[in-house]
Amino acid sequence: MADYNINAVTRRVVYDGSSGLGPYAFNFEILDQNDINVYFNTTLLTITTDYTVTINANGKGSVTIVTGSSVPSTPVAADQITIIGSRDIERTTDFVTAGDLRAAALNEQLDALTIFDQQISERVDRSVQFPSYEPAGLNYTVPDLDNRKSKYLAFDSNGELSTLAGTSAPLASVDTAVIVDNAVTTAKLASNSVTSAKIVDGTIATADIADDAITAAKFNISGNGTSGQVVQSDGDGSFSYTTLAFNGRLINIQSFTASGTYTPHASALQAIVYVQGAGGGGGGSDSDDTAQSGVGAGGNGGGYIQSGLIDVSAGSYSSTITVGAGGAGGANAVGADGADSVYNDGTISLTAKGGGGADRFGDLVSPNAIVPADTAANTVSNHTPVLNIGTNPGGNGISMESSGGDNRASGGAGGGSFFGYGGRGGSSSSTSVYAGTNGVGYGSGGGGAAMQGAVSGGSYPGGDGADGIIIIYEYT
Repeated sequence: MADYNINAVTRRVVYDGSSGLGPYAFNFEILDQNDINVYFNTTLLTITTDYTVTINANGKGSVTIVTGSSVPSTPVAADQITIIGSRDIERTTDFVTAGDLRAAALNEQLDALTIFDQQISERVDRSVQFPSYEPAGLNYTVPDLDNRKSKYLAFDSNGELSTLAGTSAPLASVDTAVIVDNAVTTAKLASNSVTSAKIVDGTIATADIADDAITAAKFNISGNGTSGQVVQSDGDGSFSYTTLAFNGRLINIQSFTASGTYTPHASALQAIVYVQGAGGGGGGSDSDDTAQSGVGAGGNGGGYIQSGLIDVSAGSYSSTITVGAGGAGGANAVGADGADSVYNDGTISLTAKGGGGADRFGDLVSPNAIVPADTAANTVSNHTPVLNIGTNPGGNGISMESSGGDNRASGGAGGGSFFGYGGRGGSSSSTSVYAGTNGVGYGSGGGGAAMQGAVSGGSYPGGDGADGIIIIYEYT
C-alpha cells in the first residue's frame, strides 16, 4: 500500500463529456481503484466493464470510459461524467497484543479514517442544512410515520418542521411568483391538459404568449401557406390555408391617353372599359369687306362607350389600345375630324367614333347659319355595352345683319363629351375673340371662329378638338 498524504479536498468531481472517453482526472487521493464510484449521466458504472482506473504515485488518478451497454457511444459535451469517493466503510486490519505495530499499517488505517471523514463531509455538503446561527432548541426532527402519511413536509410559524395536509387532487392554483423561470416546459404538460377552464380568467393575453410559441402545427395545419392567405376552418376540426376571393372589389385603374397595350393587373378577373373618341375641330372664318362676316360651326364631341364586365382573368390576356387624336381647327377651312378610340382584345372590339370637323361660311353679306357635322354611331363587336353614345354635335355658327346694315357673327360652341365641355365659339365683337377655343374635356369638340369686316390676315381658325381617352377599371 502506498504511503502519501490525504489532502483537504472535496472527494467529488464532475465533467461534461467533451473529452470523449477520457481520461477524466480526479484530484483526491485513493488507496485502491475500488475507492471511487463513476456515473455516466445518471447511470452508475461498473469498474472494468464500463471504465478503468489509473492511480498515480501521489494517490490521485484518472478514469477512462469503456463503451458498452452502460455507455453505448463515446460521450459528448451534453453528457456528464461524475467521479465520487466511495471507499467501503470498514476496518480490515486488527492490531494484536504483543504483535508488530508497523508505521505502514497505522498510516493505512489513519488514511482510511480520513477518507471516510471526507466522504461523509461531501455527502453532508449536499444535504439540507440549517444555518449555524439559528437559536438553539428548535425541533428539526421529521414527524413520525403515522403523522406524516399522505402529508406535505412544511415549516410552522416558529420555523420548525411540521406536516401539512396533502391531497391527491390537482392544485387549485399556483401563484406565478412561486414558479421558477423556465420550470414549466411542454414536456411537463400532458397533451390537451391545459384548457381555458384551467386559466383563472379564461383568457390568455397576447403578451403572455412567447414569440413563435403558436405554430401552424397547433392549428393542425401543414406548411406555412403563401403570402396573403388566411386560415379557415374546414368544418371537421381541422384548418387549412385559403386565399380569400373578394369578387367585385375594385383593385386598380389604368388610364391611356396614348395608344399602347393593356395588360391586366395580376389579381384582376374582370374589367369595365370606358372608351372616349376624339373631338372634331371647329370651323374657321373669313371676311374680306367691311360689310361681310365669316363664321364656323363647332366641332362635334367624340362618341363614348362604357362596357359591361369583360373577363380578363386569362393569364395571357391583353388588348390593343388606340387613343384618337383631336381634329385640328380649320383656318378659313373646315375643321378636321377627330380620330376614333378603339379597345380591341381580338374578340371584343369597342370603337368610339371621333367627332366630325365643323364646316364654315366666309364673306357673308346676308344673315346665315352653318350647322355642325352629322352625328356618327359607334361600332361594337361581340359585346353588349352599358352605354353606347354616338358623337355629340357642336353648335351652329350664325351670321346676323345689324341695324346699321353690316353683318355680325357668332361661332358655334364645340360639342361636349362624357368628360367635359367643348371649346367656346368665336365672336365678331372683337378681334381678340374671333378665334374658336380648343375643346376642354377629353373628346370634346373645338369652338367655331367668327369675324366681320376686312381684317388683316384675312381669316381666323376654329379651336382644336380634344384627344380621346380610354380608362379601364379592374376588379377581382
